[in-house]
Parts: sequence; C-alpha cells; structure tokens
Amino acid sequence: MVFSSLTFLFLYLPLTLLVYFLSPLKWRNFILLLVSLLFYGWGEPVYIVIMFVSIAIDYTHGLLVEKYRANDKKARWFVAQSVIFNLALLGFFKYWDFIAANLSLIPGVNLPQLGIPLPIGISFYTFQTMSYTIDVYRKDAPVQRNMVEFGTFVTMFPQLIAGPIVQYKTVAADLRHRIHSSENFALGARRFCVGLAKKVLLANSITLTPGTVTIRQHEEEFLVLCLDKDGGEAIPDWNLVRILKKLEGSK
Repeated sequence: MVFSSLTFLFLYLPLTLLVYFLSPLKWRNFILLLVSLLFYGWGEPVYIVIMFVSIAIDYTHGLLVEKYRANDKKARWFVAQSVIFNLALLGFFKYWDFIAANLSLIPGVNLPQLGIPLPIGISFYTFQTMSYTIDVYRKDAPVQRNMVEFGTFVTMFPQLIAGPIVQYKTVAADLRHRIHSSENFALGARRFCVGLAKKVLLANSITLTPGTVTIRQHEEEFLVLCLDKDGGEAIPDWNLVRILKKLEGSK
C-alpha cells in the first residue's frame, strides 16, 4: 500500500482517522499500533515477525540498560548487543547475497545465495529501535516500560516505509501525552495534501519524461517504461531486466 493509492486515500486513511478519534485516549496508542501493523502487513505479512523480534529485542535491552545503569560496563554491553543485533539483521537481508557471491569466487568456498527479498522499511525501523537503547543509555529519554507505546513508536505508519528515521527522544513525550486540535489537524491535512500533489503531479510526471526509466509492478509482472527511443531499444539487454524476468519466473 502506498500513500497515493486509492485504497489508502479512500479506505485505509479515513477508517484509521475515524477509529482513532472515536477511541478513548488510553486506547489510541494501541489503535495506532494495530493500524500500522495492518499497513505494513498489507504488502509483506510474513516480515511482520521480523519487526516483532526487533521490537522485543530493543524493548528488552532498554530495560536492561536502565536496570544496570549503576554498572556502566554492563549497560554499555547491553547497548552494544542492541547495536550488533540491529546491524546484523539489516546486513543479513541487505548484503548476504552480495557477500556470498563474492566469497564464492574464492576456490573452495561455496556460500549459497538465498535470494531473500529485502523487507520493506527494515533500514528505517532497525535504526529507530537502535536509537532507543542509545537514547536511554545517554539519558536523553526515559526508559519505556509500556511495550504498546514502544511498538507504536517503531511501527508508526506515516514514516515506517519511507522515513524519515525518528529518534526516540524526539517523540518520547508525545507517546504519553499529545494535544489534538482542529488547527493542528488542518495543518497536518494541508501538509499531506501538498505532499500528495507533489508526488502525483510532479514526481510521477518527471519519471515519465524522455531519458528516464520507470519500473512498476502490475499483478505478477514488472513493467519497464521508457519514453526515450534509443534507450528503450536497449532495455532487453539490461542486467536489471534480466533479474526482473527471473523474479517473474520464480513467482
């Protein structure tokens, strides 16, 4: 699901706003967590498990950092564990095939290339959860003892798949208490509409100008669009196109 799709604009977003503002204040973080997981799972339901694991690891390590704050050596070790886990998780999905392919060039080394798709938004939420334990250690933000509130911070759908990366200390207070007003809602709606207009009217048009190439997925096939004649004739020979054909054949 993308922000400019009809499903998001006329189904998901209106229902989310309706349920959120009709819910009691104490349930709103839980509602945000549920709708954010629905948003993420719309495209990749399998990878929600990875997000849960990341949330659980960093939530636990934040508590451990706070518990052993008097022992700086132990607290640093728990921060290091959090950083290592997050970077290892990101590195595995993002670079394993690249590393395996290059190491397999060494005689006697044969590492399998797994061909695992990169989970959507993994770069954003791994760095966000990692920032939490670092902020807690530095005393830039209080430890979060409510897992629902922490999960809401990690999975917040407006920035989950496209960023920006939000440090925990910048939103820690808003997770507990935030002010709603018609003025703030109007400002937010205006900013959303301006951004949507830039995406639909400008960005989508620019990607279809001569000299540029756009790749879109349509059902089980990938569409490669190019308005440049010379560039279009060379498309079948591109390595990228060959990879896309392999992906289509594996579905």
